[in-house]
Amino acid sequence: MILSVLVVLVVLLDVLRLRSRASKLRVLAKGAGGHSLLTATGVRPEGSWETDADLVDLVPPDLPTVAAIDLLGSVDPAEYRTDQWARGISASQAVLVREPYVEKINTDDPTEFVAYVRRVKDHVRAQVDIAVAPGLKAGPYDLGYRAATLRQLGKRPSLWIAGSVIGYAAVVAALVTAWPWGLVAVAAYWAHPILVFAGTPLRPRDLWVPRVLRTPYLWVKTAGGKKSTAEKRQAEHLRQATPWYEQNRDKNFHEARRDNCPSCGSTDLRRWVTATDLVQRKPGRFTMDRCVRCGHVWQNPRLSEEGLGFYYRDFYDGLGETSAEAVFSGKTDPYYGRARMVEPFTKPERWLDVGSGHAHFCLGAKEVLPQTVFDGLDQGAAIEDAARLGRIEHAYRGSFKEFAGELKGRYDVISMHHYLEHVRDPWEELDIAADVLPEGGYLLIELPDPEWRLGRLFGQYWMPWFQPQHQHMMPIDNLEHALADRGLTTVAKERSKAHLCNDFTLALLLFLGNIAPRTPAPWRPERVRLRRTRSFLVWSLGIPAFFVAMALDQTVNRFLAHRSDRGNAYRLLARKS
Repeated sequence: MILSVLVVLVVLLDVLRLRSRASKLRVLAKGAGGHSLLTATGVRPEGSWETDADLVDLVPPDLPTVAAIDLLGSVDPAEYRTDQWARGISASQAVLVREPYVEKINTDDPTEFVAYVRRVKDHVRAQVDIAVAPGLKAGPYDLGYRAATLRQLGKRPSLWIAGSVIGYAAVVAALVTAWPWGLVAVAAYWAHPILVFAGTPLRPRDLWVPRVLRTPYLWVKTAGGKKSTAEKRQAEHLRQATPWYEQNRDKNFHEARRDNCPSCGSTDLRRWVTATDLVQRKPGRFTMDRCVRCGHVWQNPRLSEEGLGFYYRDFYDGLGETSAEAVFSGKTDPYYGRARMVEPFTKPERWLDVGSGHAHFCLGAKEVLPQTVFDGLDQGAAIEDAARLGRIEHAYRGSFKEFAGELKGRYDVISMHHYLEHVRDPWEELDIAADVLPEGGYLLIELPDPEWRLGRLFGQYWMPWFQPQHQHMMPIDNLEHALADRGLTTVAKERSKAHLCNDFTLALLLFLGNIAPRTPAPWRPERVRLRRTRSFLVWSLGIPAFFVAMALDQTVNRFLAHRSDRGNAYRLLARKS
């Protein structure tokens, strides 16, 4: 009985969530507008529609059930148009688009619609919406692309299958253990899609296909499937990159080990962390030492510049660009928190963000400081995309040192968010910042906190150690003294406010990713036997563990940060005298 009640509760909660979203879908009025219509193969538009958006994704009322549920699981229509952080989404059927944003795409590949809409929505000034188009007849739904579509939406097909199998097994177990109550669970499970769409603008054409029969078929189709156009391009990129990685992956990129602290010169050192590359799984083993006297933690022996190039390649750009973009657009609260920290002290006219990447911080900070002009500096190609998308006014691609002369005295505020830990000589970067800032200017720095107690407890699985990219981890007192030596006076510090309650969850993610097989990469070309089966088993067992980890983050982790006024990161704002 208890199992049946749990099944019914889970089904009802999911129905309420999806039904709420389905009912919020706008229905377009018929009419003519100055838009181009782009349709997928087999879609039949009957009539025309008008909209004031630059692009509107058209949802056919008869969109198949699986496609409709996948869509509603990925977007809240009520917030989609106004939320600049909501990633572009598509029903992969048709779009109305104004001329400046018209592109030619492969209309046979549904994932291309998602990628296309996402590119347009990334433009700061583009208005993108999603709505039901009366009279639009859905085309054939190719389940062969479902796995690729889930990946495009940032979901793991194996996790979807695992969760679906667990839910299906719970229904079967309820029926077997107590069949009268089990029939209630079966009825709730069967009725799920009917309850979701009843009374909403959507009327899926296959709504009455029994869910208990359709679900196992979906497992089979989702487990395999076709590669998307983007995945084929990435496979070609992988093939072209393989010779370079084969030539370089066995090199020793480490310099000689240092026997004294780069911060204070002490020779009293302790081995602190030993780690591998847990994110990309590139070869190599890395160690971080801690100075007993001052607490500075750094990579020792450190990577050469050539080595850093090897490990940074295809992380933020190239093969890793899509993943990096998804990560940085996921958590927005820190962006607002950083801007609000500066707000009581100054209303800056011009702000330079060093190590800006895709400029997500600038995008969020603009909401807090709408009159401020934000520029960005980074060595990666993403900074130029950020300017093209309107997130920053001007992009400087290169090193801070390279542009120092040009930038001197131009900015009221310079920020370095999770930047100093990546550089080979953070003290030189502070010298440059102190020189570039005008008198009365502010320097805002955010860094991982090596003094956070969970960092030592989790070892290499504490995400902020992030080997091999992180070179230096500076305690807040060390940074404050270094700034004072350069004529910068600390005016504000935040520790628990900069903390993100995600240590347990990210540690579990790294742990499971370390033992689960990965897809081939140029630096890891061998194929793991039974890769899909092993991945499915590992992540299936990991699903309950993620609920535990998230609960620990919201209880134990939050309590530790609040009680100690510490966290896994800190912010420091300093003023040039």
